Formats: sequence, structure tokens, C-alpha cells
Amino acid sequence: MTKLTTSRDMFSSHMSPWVKMDDKDWASIISDATLETFKKGDTIYHQGDMTTCLYLVKKGRVVLDVYAKNGKKRSIYIADSGTCFGELSCLDQYPCYCTATACTKTELYLIPRERFLKELDVNPDFSLALLRSLALKTRLITGLLEQLSFDDSYTRFYHSLMGLIERYGVQTKEGHYRLSIKFTHQEMAYQTGLSRVSISNIFLTLTNKGYLTKDQGYLVVQDLDSLREYLMSEDL
Repeated sequence: MTKLTTSRDMFSSHMSPWVKMDDKDWASIISDATLETFKKGDTIYHQGDMTTCLYLVKKGRVVLDVYAKNGKKRSIYIADSGTCFGELSCLDQYPCYCTATACTKTELYLIPRERFLKELDVNPDFSLALLRSLALKTRLITGLLEQLSFDDSYTRFYHSLMGLIERYGVQTKEGHYRLSIKFTHQEMAYQTGLSRVSISNIFLTLTNKGYLTKDQGYLVVQDLDSLREYLMSEDL
């Protein structure tokens, strides 16, 4: 019987919900773009809005969330520096499928739709950069669908934590991984589709077992290999 390889077996940066790209890819279009600053918690646009701009993160982070009618939400990805969002509405002129919110003080380039489409028409390198961005997000969303369909709570937690380590983990001289940003249990719950209570219980278990500690409020993974083995254990 042929053994199938799943995206869970191929975890890499394209599975991380923290999306960061090289802002050099957009150099041709930001020279005449408008730059605006948003405070932490500011809504850039709502799910269902029509947007007339492509947004590009110069500095800061923006979370893209999907809301249900009952108010529950699921985070799709976090756009870090060099990452664009809002491109789908510019291309197909349908309402935005996400709400975009600044996670921290954030500077965004606002590129009008007409300017965006013109650049696509005349600049093959820019078009390729946009296609790479869309491919990355497609893989990410496919991975999220797979997690929701097949993975248990510990596996979802593992992928979310690995995404954080991939993007923000700094290896110490002792071989530990210390995250350079702080995040709440609720934020991870939004990213995994689990409840805050479930995330808190997993953190408590891993802390009691010595896999995780805190250093001045920043999460530290003591032994990444042992943590991975524990979280991916069939016993869990």
C-alpha cells in the first residue's frame, strides 16, 4: 500500500500563519503609494466590505479573521512586514472575506486598485511576486483545512507553536527557543479553532512537564525535539 504524505508531514514556513515576505518584491509600486499608520486594535476593513486598495505592511502586523454570524472568529493568517492583503477584492471585485485588524502599531502602504492593476499589466516581476504570495496563502489555507478536518487539539497546538518558532523563535546558547513576541492564549485559540480553555490546559500541561517556561513574559521552549515527540505522540 502506498503511504500518503500529508502537509502535516511536510511542515515548513508555508504552514505558518505568520506570513512574511520580502518588501523588495513590491518596490516598483510603493514609491508613489500612500502611507498610513494604524493603532493596535484598529480595524482596517471589515468582512463583507468592498475595498479599493491593495494593502502592504511596511511595519507591524495585521491579523485576517473570519467571523461567524454568532460572533465567533477564526484567524486565517497574520500579515507581517512585506506582506500584502486585500488583493482578492481588487482582482475580482467581490467583498472581502476577512476582517483585517492591526495587531500592533502598524504602517501600511495603500495602493489604489487602478494603480495595482496597471502594475500587473506592465511588470512581470511584480505579477510573479503576487502569484508567489497567493500560492503561499493557498497552501496555508489548505493546511488549515486539513488541520480542522483531521487533527486533534494537541496537533493543532503543535502547528501553531511551530509557526511561532519558525517566525519569531531565537535559539539560545543553551539550545532553547525563546520567542521574541508575546501572545495570549486567546490569540492562539483563534488561530487553532480551539477554545481558550483548551489552549490554557495544554499550556499548563506542557509547563508542568517542563517543556515550556517563561522568561520575562516571553515563552521559552526547553527542548524542541522532545516537545514535538510528546505533542505528536499517538497516545495523545
